[in-house]
Amino acid sequence: MDSSQIAALRMDEGVPGTGISVDRERLAQMLERAQTGDRAAFDAIITLHQRRVVMTAWRLLGRLEDAEDAAQEVFLRLFRGLNRFDGKHDLAPWLYRITVNVCHDVRRKRERTSALSIHEVDTPSTAATVRSDADENVLQAERRSIVEDSLATLGEKERAAIVLRDIEGLSTKEVARILGSSETTVRSQISVARVKIKRFVDRAGLDLRGRS
Repeated sequence: MDSSQIAALRMDEGVPGTGISVDRERLAQMLERAQTGDRAAFDAIITLHQRRVVMTAWRLLGRLEDAEDAAQEVFLRLFRGLNRFDGKHDLAPWLYRITVNVCHDVRRKRERTSALSIHEVDTPSTAATVRSDADENVLQAERRSIVEDSLATLGEKERAAIVLRDIEGLSTKEVARILGSSETTVRSQISVARVKIKRFVDRAGLDLRGRS
């Protein structure tokens, strides 16, 4: 998966949330207040992280509706376990770990009734990306949809590894820690996932770097 494909995956339009950023010291203060029962501080933490949690869950599950439901569960688990978190550490890895675990549970429940196929993947690519009838916008939406659909062809562990490493931009070491795996295993999963994505994109017949 090359840089143009990663760029297509990182397009965030149309997903509820916020792009607000905050420095680590201020976040640590929010966490400290939230741990003492300050609901406003916890709500602020949700606001800061909601978009990223939804986006990650969307990449892992393939359906925006499922991702939004998963995000609610993620923050519920975060709230329940907040007092166990050491505010001296970065919240993001812990939040990613919770998100991966919640999405795993969602997938297990969903797969009891029907297997996930690439045709079931519901992405808001057209509604979110195409803002006019301009050819370039339509092509951009098509690129995004194809790469999103390619994620659905991956196994759960491959998908989690590639989403965290190539889309979220975490290091292999961080991904291994979040997934409770070795760096060697993560590298193998990422390598396999990249090959599968490339094959899917090639079969789709669309050049993600230009017109087909």
